[in-house]
Amino acid sequence: MDISSIDTRHATSNTFELSRGNSFPFTGYPFGMNYFAIETTNDNWWFHPEAQHYRGFRLTHQPTMWAGTKGDFASVRILPFATRSKGLLDVPYAPQFSTFQPNKLEIVQKNDRIRTTLVPSEYGALMHITAADDELGVIISFPTEGEVTKHEGNVIEGYSLQLHADRTTPLKLRFHIEATSPVVDATTIEDGALQLSFATSDDVTLRIGTSFISEAYAVRNMPQEDEATLSANITDAWNAKLGKIEISDHDRERVQTFYQNLWRAFLYPMKLYELDENGEPVHYDMHADDVKPGYLYTNNGFWDTARTVYSLQSLIEGDEYPKILHGFVNSYKEGGYMPKWLSPADGGGMPGNLIDAVLADAVIKGIAPELNETFLEGMLHSATEQDPNGRLGRRYQNDYAKYGYIPADVPESVNNSLDYAFSDWCISIVAAHLGKDELAAKYRKLALNYQNNFDKEVGFMVAKDRDGNFKPGFSPISWGGDFTEGSSWQSTFQEPHDIQGLINLYGGDKAFLKQITTMANSEPKYDVKGYGHIIHEVAEMEVNEFGQINMGNQPSFHLPYLFAFAGKSYYMQPMIKQMMTKLFSAGWQGYPGDEDNGSMASCYIFNSLGFYPFCPGTDQYLFGMPLYDQIIVHLANGKDLTLTTTQNLPQHQFIDHLEVNGEAYHKPYITHDTLMNGGAIDYTLGLVPNPDNFDSDVVPYSLSKKGAERGE
Repeated sequence: MDISSIDTRHATSNTFELSRGNSFPFTGYPFGMNYFAIETTNDNWWFHPEAQHYRGFRLTHQPTMWAGTKGDFASVRILPFATRSKGLLDVPYAPQFSTFQPNKLEIVQKNDRIRTTLVPSEYGALMHITAADDELGVIISFPTEGEVTKHEGNVIEGYSLQLHADRTTPLKLRFHIEATSPVVDATTIEDGALQLSFATSDDVTLRIGTSFISEAYAVRNMPQEDEATLSANITDAWNAKLGKIEISDHDRERVQTFYQNLWRAFLYPMKLYELDENGEPVHYDMHADDVKPGYLYTNNGFWDTARTVYSLQSLIEGDEYPKILHGFVNSYKEGGYMPKWLSPADGGGMPGNLIDAVLADAVIKGIAPELNETFLEGMLHSATEQDPNGRLGRRYQNDYAKYGYIPADVPESVNNSLDYAFSDWCISIVAAHLGKDELAAKYRKLALNYQNNFDKEVGFMVAKDRDGNFKPGFSPISWGGDFTEGSSWQSTFQEPHDIQGLINLYGGDKAFLKQITTMANSEPKYDVKGYGHIIHEVAEMEVNEFGQINMGNQPSFHLPYLFAFAGKSYYMQPMIKQMMTKLFSAGWQGYPGDEDNGSMASCYIFNSLGFYPFCPGTDQYLFGMPLYDQIIVHLANGKDLTLTTTQNLPQHQFIDHLEVNGEAYHKPYITHDTLMNGGAIDYTLGLVPNPDNFDSDVVPYSLSKKGAERGE
């Protein structure tokens, strides 16, 4: 798949009420510092693929539309104009003649006879504007707040500011533009936009450099290559990423869907570092208002991405992933806590502290081992020192330490409690890896705290008050309040480190199997007393119609795989196949919910491979249901893994048998080391389930032993 086949408008047709990705049509380098798109409207959903008008090319750092119009920190808007559109801030364009690709954005203003081609560089872009008119120019404006400070001769300079910085110095993006034609007129028009006319009226090229560090860096970051060379460079960069996984399949549209997802998996986190004159990484420290050595990355919500993104990177991304981990460590050193939601600094959003899962996973897989001690230090700091401002790390750690759960008077108490227990387990994994056995034992015990919220009378996780009483009036379909973006149905199984312990609480496999079967087979009913209104995740669960398993939201990604813990992997295989084929596409409504920084794209990729990282921090991937005829994964260590699926037809919804490297394989999981050794996995599908394919006596990892009421 060549990068030119990717349509960046994938999953961009959305509304406030219903998400089908809530994605943006980004053009730029993998993990880029800047992305480029066109803006079609002035609100959170600032692009829609069906719009036939636009407000300009937008240099953007948007992590999600839920960050709001001010969440696109330090952005710039450039709108080409000719005689017919001079003075207008919203003009027609022709989508049918325009190009939306990761390596090129080309917009045709048919009525104005303007064609603008933008090719990104690592830290800027080349913008080539051609027209057939009497006048040619650009209008520069700012979605956030900014100013053009210079327009002399061929040079245009300015800046754009981050708004609403929290406990940090606001970022300031400097831009330096050199045009092939001098500016002959500059006029301030509506909303403070600056209209700049060029001496040449038919062909102008803008070389754009940007920097968060200084004007001098912006000049140095300006691309020097010609358009053809620059285009070849970014095309090669993207094709190298897409080439990490090769797909062969009888369904061409399905192949397109896979690569749309693989492209999105390489967009976040975004670079926030630049290269000095010696080619060494440096970055602006927002906390100290200074420039520091080393990597830095941003735009990542770990509550979403910890579940899939970094497990995928551990398999296929050997170059960027260690740098990303170094960047997270710099966020910790400069911000005081391991980050939770970076945009651009840590805003502390969402429950828990799920970066701990990313760090534990990296440790057991040997990614950046030089950071292991610092990982543990940062994890322990969040687990022992509550942020006095109540934002970063474990914001309710003091209550958790006192009660072993978060009391019901705290928002989203159940999800915070469960996520803290999972983080405790992650700490135990890292401590054990480093030979700190006493510390590991302490946190293994704390990792069982999730059991404090389990009400055996109702068979669900329920909020508790400070006296240890379960909250009255419980309903398993009530969204919000005690739960995050879900009800107790979606939240009860959020302890991936100890599903066996949960099974023990239910009284054994039979009762557990009955519960998760009910979850899958129930109608997607809900009430929204906790929110007071329908949120889009509720609407998506209802529209998607997969029972109480809301594949449109990250906390449900792993729920189908619960059947493996009851020795019934074949129960989930048709469900996964139906989810993959019914809920995902290559189109403008490509997802069953918010994509969220590569998390849903990575989930799709794993499910396509036929295995899934159920619990980051273990070395196990649980077998699910493969989707493609053949996949060749070029692993991060240079080896190849070939996955072949025989009898891959719509009516074959079960794995009849599988082989690993030519040998029959009966475990319901496969280890990271086995995958990284390369070789072959051969799936053979069948019309009816084969209960003997997987050994029902072999279950995936859990902290607790079978039948243990509490403890290991």
